[in-house]
Amino acid sequence: MKRTIFIIDDEPTFRALVDATLSREYNTRLFHEPTSLLKELEREEPHLILTDYSMPDMDGIELIERIKAKRPYLPIIMLTNYGSVDAAVRALKAGAFHFLEKTSAGGVSSANFTILKELIARAIESSTYKHEAESLREELKRLKSIDLIGESKPIKSVKQTLMRLASLDSTVLLLGETGTGKNLAAEFIHQSSKRASSKFVEINCAALPETLLEAELFGYEKGSFTDAKASRKGLFESANGGTIFLDEIDSASPSVQTKLLSVLENRRIRRIGGNDYIPIDVRLICATNANLAKKVADKEFREDLFYRITVMIVEMPPLRSLGNDVLLMAEHFAERFAQEMGKVIHGFTDDAKEKLMAHTWKGNVRELRNVIERAIAFVPENEPISAADIVFPSRPAEPSTKSEEKLSTHFSIPIGKSLEEVKIAYVQEILRRYGENYTKASSILGISQKSLWELRKKYELT
Repeated sequence: MKRTIFIIDDEPTFRALVDATLSREYNTRLFHEPTSLLKELEREEPHLILTDYSMPDMDGIELIERIKAKRPYLPIIMLTNYGSVDAAVRALKAGAFHFLEKTSAGGVSSANFTILKELIARAIESSTYKHEAESLREELKRLKSIDLIGESKPIKSVKQTLMRLASLDSTVLLLGETGTGKNLAAEFIHQSSKRASSKFVEINCAALPETLLEAELFGYEKGSFTDAKASRKGLFESANGGTIFLDEIDSASPSVQTKLLSVLENRRIRRIGGNDYIPIDVRLICATNANLAKKVADKEFREDLFYRITVMIVEMPPLRSLGNDVLLMAEHFAERFAQEMGKVIHGFTDDAKEKLMAHTWKGNVRELRNVIERAIAFVPENEPISAADIVFPSRPAEPSTKSEEKLSTHFSIPIGKSLEEVKIAYVQEILRRYGENYTKASSILGISQKSLWELRKKYELT
């Protein structure tokens, strides 16, 4: 596939000469003045620009500055009859890749064309490397932010804690409900630490049976079991120098727990079926949504391992405690999924925002991400996301006891309360019983969901 080059020069003969020389190897676009080139640059980005120095309305230096302000990595080569050290320095300071002088006759010699072609190839190659490096930097920034988006006090506190932990090398235990982003927090710690240039390896302990989890973590030697037809490294060896993240650590079997304790105490592993110990240098981060202390009390988790992995503990806040951060995260996910799907979406309508804020988000950030992904998939092009586009997954009804069923048909309040107080108390009771289903709650009260949300905010009801 040919690369595209924009060529600008106010001399028709010279433009034609350069075009004839380069058009066999490149797609060339010719411009006689800067304004038309800048206008075209809004619609298409070439791989390189060749520009003259002296032009009637705008000189080459100003053109380079204006292009670089919007396209910092677009390579530009300047050609001119008016070569001087001063002009060359000004062009390079403005951001030009190189400066090449025309012949005094107004043409370009064959030797200069050879040099020009070499410069073009080098410039495009250099630009490609810069783009790749910038992409890597952006990816690193993304990994460091790891969707830990928000301005609420709980999020800021978590970010500060994770940054402090990143500078250490201690074992970390991440606690929190399902979907609160514990895996993202673990990766945040890794990417912000001195181990960032090494591997980050993640495994869910609940996703594999005991024997397979043990083989995945510690590796095995050839012939150690029926399907072991060759020796294989485990994840601890693969992550050497980096970080290993064990999600749902409470699901690890007693055998695996024992081996994990040995790894933490001795900094070495032994493959299944192997005799030799292999030293490792790995930081361990664990996570669980279970009450690990209770599991220790119930003899379901090793007490000594519990104390080894709870050196540093971080509690990930549930989404319902983050206030307006719900909207910030929703906007982030909307932008990301719209880009992935190649769609143009114009934010959220007010009723969509109210619906997002009113939801309880039992699935936390994971649920929010899935809801927004579905909304982006179905919302029409060039339209905002409306309340109708926000669809929450249905959950199985929770069984209620007979006493709860009987209680649900009664509401009482002491005599002597004002009508306003009775109204507030009744709304509060409905929210207590049906707050997870705003449609049902508003239907019982005979008001819109928006009105219910306004009452909730006005009287600070929970």
